[in-house]
Amino acid sequence: MDVVKGKLVQLKASYNAKPGSDLTTSTVIWNFVGDSTQQVISYTKGSINEGSAQFRGRVGFLANMPSSDVSLYINNTQESDSGRYVCQVLIPDVFMEPVEVMLDVKVPPAVPTCSLSGKPVLKGNVTLMCMSSAGKPLPLYKWRRTSPTSEVFFAPMLSE
Repeated sequence: MDVVKGKLVQLKASYNAKPGSDLTTSTVIWNFVGDSTQQVISYTKGSINEGSAQFRGRVGFLANMPSSDVSLYINNTQESDSGRYVCQVLIPDVFMEPVEVMLDVKVPPAVPTCSLSGKPVLKGNVTLMCMSSAGKPLPLYKWRRTSPTSEVFFAPMLSE
């Protein structure tokens, strides 16, 4: 999934519960798997626990728990939220495969800083450069030469 930095994203996940199942006995764990594994949020025994400080105050379940819809939302997404998310549902005496979702947080490019090196004189060489301090994916620049603006010529005037 892709999301723009600062926006809300929903990571969808659900499971099929047997009719008449007691959903309060299930445990739901969302983990973020990066350099190390961090717990994002969990639900167990009627209690929701937000995990690591990186996600605290920005995450929640989309549905009221307990529910077979275990989708997760993340508010105010950050570039550091990019990565692999794993959802595990633990139900007594039932084995369920974990669900994985890849998230890529895109970052709009920062206003570019542009510069010129060399002397802009007739038949001289100049180098034009532009760089942005932020942007994911990295911003690419294309240069285009436009025709010069028309100049208005005023004839010299005599005055006292």
